[in-house]
Amino acid sequence: MIQQLPNTQIAIDTLSKKLNDSIPQIRAKAAEALGKIGAHRVADTLISHLQQENDSDVRLSIIRALGNIGTESAIPALASCLSDANSDIRVNVAEALGKIGNEKAVQYLIQSLTDSDAKVRTTATIALGEIGLEDAIPHIAKVCSDEDDNVRLSAVDALGKIGSRYALN
Repeated sequence: MIQQLPNTQIAIDTLSKKLNDSIPQIRAKAAEALGKIGAHRVADTLISHLQQENDSDVRLSIIRALGNIGTESAIPALASCLSDANSDIRVNVAEALGKIGNEKAVQYLIQSLTDSDAKVRTTATIALGEIGLEDAIPHIAKVCSDEDDNVRLSAVDALGKIGSRYALN
């Protein structure tokens, strides 16, 4: 995360305005840059734009930015994207929720374990393993019998990560 320097607010204001640009690539780059700055105060702006944005590439950039910022206030907006028809959106939401990593995010990640797309299930499983809450163990154990090899592999790995944390205590 970049230090909050005196001119950072100028950058934030300029980038926030670029979220309204007519060119999708500029909107996407502006969201990406705001995520790199990482200021929690831009989360509301990004959330608002996520809810009204139609371009999938811009939405992906906003979702990644919200994950990088890591604020809990983004969880409801991110969770609303878990039913998106675009599986890339759902994969990136699972990654973002994993970066936020609190109990609220875990609930949505657990729901993602039943997604129709194996990449979403794999990403959710990896995120749950990284977060490491013991309550996720029974849900991850269920996907150890998933039809997809990558989902099963990530589930076994996640169980090992979580279990080892609690075995040492």
